[in-house]
Amino acid sequence: MTETVEALREVAFPLSVPGINELREMQGSLQTQLSTRLLPHLLEDAVPAVVVFGGSSGAGKSTILNSLVEDDISEASVIRPTTMTPVLVFHPDDALAMEGHLLTEICKTVVTESALPGIALLDAPDLDSIEEANRNMSQTLINAADLWIFVTTASRYGDHVAWSTLSEAFNRGMTTAVILNRLPARAKTAVRADLMKRMAESGMGESPLFIIDDAGATNGRLDPERVSELKDWLHLMKTTRASKSLVSRTSKAMMPEIRRELLDLADAATAQTDAAESLKDGARTAADEPSRELTETLESGRIARGAPTTQWLSLASTGGPLASLGSGRDLLFANRAIAKRDRAAHNIAEAIDDALRVILTQTLIDVRDSAATIWSMSYVDTSEIKVEVGIDSFVNGAISAWQADSRAAADKVNGAIAKKVSRDGLADLLRAGAGGIPGVQTALTDGGAEGGLSRTKRALQDRCQEAIDKVAGRYVAAIDALELPDSSNLRIRARELVNAVWEKE
Repeated sequence: MTETVEALREVAFPLSVPGINELREMQGSLQTQLSTRLLPHLLEDAVPAVVVFGGSSGAGKSTILNSLVEDDISEASVIRPTTMTPVLVFHPDDALAMEGHLLTEICKTVVTESALPGIALLDAPDLDSIEEANRNMSQTLINAADLWIFVTTASRYGDHVAWSTLSEAFNRGMTTAVILNRLPARAKTAVRADLMKRMAESGMGESPLFIIDDAGATNGRLDPERVSELKDWLHLMKTTRASKSLVSRTSKAMMPEIRRELLDLADAATAQTDAAESLKDGARTAADEPSRELTETLESGRIARGAPTTQWLSLASTGGPLASLGSGRDLLFANRAIAKRDRAAHNIAEAIDDALRVILTQTLIDVRDSAATIWSMSYVDTSEIKVEVGIDSFVNGAISAWQADSRAAADKVNGAIAKKVSRDGLADLLRAGAGGIPGVQTALTDGGAEGGLSRTKRALQDRCQEAIDKVAGRYVAAIDALELPDSSNLRIRARELVNAVWEKE
């Protein structure tokens, strides 16, 4: 059981899919029920039954609780809402069993001899409070109840919020009772009959109904005889061990619903995983078309068009520093011209690098925008998933890596052209040729550098693809960084939970 509570506490549903708010509310409700109801009773037989007084604002919950314990413990007032902090009351005999109980951490705890041994009474905030925090707390405490006593009045018993909450709790298997408080004598017959009819139609015909006649203005407590029937009933539960039976009956009755909700959470966990994979697939798909278009651009040599080719034609023309590269003959005093050829080769390679930078930048922008568009069309709300894409750094990194690849390829060239330029000059020519300048490609091939040219071409494709993959990878990494739930763990816990309850009984 502790593993189940821990699994519920740790499980996260990070992706905002339709119904996520209801899902998280279900998770919180289950966690409350397990940690405040089932777990304490499974671990410790002596834990008292928790009886929660809940209902609409002004119904008199605090007054009834004070009257039962004959002490002004929970503040009663005409100011709404009165009960801002829930009040938990139990007998000193139950103090040891209640040590460490979650309710003692979230409630104002009062230990008094006038409380009923074996039964902890809890005054919850109003179900219809104008304060959302109070409404949420009230719902949490109802989930912790072994018995929920619904307190209402002649004018409020049909209130939608309170009545729908009562019906929901009953349908989940929670044991319920109803107090019709401050009932005027003139309306007693009609209101009592209508309320009993409503209870019967909701399946609660056998739930206890207590009538407390209107006593007019009070000072925080009712005369003891007005709550004597309710007090005797609670006392009878204890003396006949009915309170233990109540805990067992409520636990068993609620177990199918708890198990179903655990399995629903497991299904939701699977759906989160599926949604995550869908988003990652979408990010990868976003790279497909830009990658194909860039490959076609590189293979066709389009990045060499314009300035790079124009520079080559100028530098390789008669009298230019690169005119002798394709001549096939060694020149006298060749070393004297190497520096000039290197500078000329570097200028052409820079033009290729600049053209590549423009084209690769646009490609990565296309990948980013496509991924963002695909995500925006998903049923998952991805607006809160932050993805940082450093396009400039990816482009610069790809070009720097390619320059290093060209130098490595130049080291392996042993042909005649290697004698006409330095190693760096040859690396620049390899990039110019890989970029698609026909004249450079011819000079490299004729000069025995065809292998280096092929390696540099492949490196260009690889470095560009790596940059594309990095952009898509940022979106994938953003999903991988999320703490996705484990559906199999929740399914195992659902099965263990049922076994634990029935073995305990």
